[in-house]
Amino acid sequence: MQRFAIATALLIGATGSGLNAQNAASKQVVCDLSECREISIPATRYSDTNAFSVQQVWIVVDNILAVSGLLPNFQVVETNDVDNAAAIIIDGERYLAFNAEWMSQYDTDASTQWELYGVMAHEVGHHLQGHTITGTGSKPPTELEADEYAGFTLSALGASLTQSQSLWVTLDERGSVTHPPRHQRLAAVERGWLRRQRQVPGGVTPTPAAQTPEETVPALPVPFSATQECVPVNVASRGATMCMSSVLPPQGNNAYGPANTLDDDSQTAWVEAAGGNGIGEFVTFVFEQPRQLSTVSMRNGYAKSDRIFARNSRVKRLRISASNGARVGLMLQDSPDWQSSEILAQLGKVSWIKFEIEQVYPGSQYQDTAITEIRLD
Repeated sequence: MQRFAIATALLIGATGSGLNAQNAASKQVVCDLSECREISIPATRYSDTNAFSVQQVWIVVDNILAVSGLLPNFQVVETNDVDNAAAIIIDGERYLAFNAEWMSQYDTDASTQWELYGVMAHEVGHHLQGHTITGTGSKPPTELEADEYAGFTLSALGASLTQSQSLWVTLDERGSVTHPPRHQRLAAVERGWLRRQRQVPGGVTPTPAAQTPEETVPALPVPFSATQECVPVNVASRGATMCMSSVLPPQGNNAYGPANTLDDDSQTAWVEAAGGNGIGEFVTFVFEQPRQLSTVSMRNGYAKSDRIFARNSRVKRLRISASNGARVGLMLQDSPDWQSSEILAQLGKVSWIKFEIEQVYPGSQYQDTAITEIRLD
């Protein structure tokens, strides 16, 4: 995949100008890394709040907010009128605007995911620190504050200092009236990164020898959902945590939580709680130590009875991704019996793994998608 020319195209800047959402020709100023320019954003783009690409961005944003303990004070919207992402104000409301085509390229180049998280954390920082409501546009001090917030966030998500600065090292050495020079921005990211490290028992201290640790196993941010439920598990006698992105609330005497997939009981199952048939819902395993896996085994659907199995949706295809950026696809049979695949051996050594529902066999009565059991070896 051709990578973006980040030094010239990536939008990292707060804007203080308002935009009338009823006027498709309205203008506002958005700042990229080196300059500010006037753009026009069609209001119709902001009604598409259920687009899959918007949900993808919310996953990234949820990960960023989770480590700060803060709630979003903005909406996420899609528009073709920004090159990549920008924090903006429309009619007094805060928006994180993004270009869906720009976002989709990170789907095929996982090696640049820390750059994606750097962009988003910077823009989230602008909103959370109130830069976008001042009406003054981008200034060097506010850019450095957003950079430091991004460094703190990336550190909390598991990035090394080198990974955290991977976006900023692409910037031009010289600053401008609106943006500080590269060396100041790198220093701001480092301040945030070190501030987070000092909060972690056993974290690094700010000595020159300890400022650029590298992971033995590359680690992208752990997938996160604000509605997820997690339980401790053992994988080949080693500790791990398993999380489901959503869980259907109990109905009568039946519960549908993640522990149901560990009990060797066909009468229980995990059932997701998203709207529709569960496309995009996922299961994650996070390991205490990096692991080389080989096999995934599952009982698909709700295997309580043939009737219940047919009534609920079942998984047809899973998208499997891992902490090192590896990705594979897995087709499942439409059967409640155990089925296994050694596809995990292709992933290499990983610190987490994610199983995302891509396709389903529709249920005859319910859209909810279920998995009865799941094991990793």
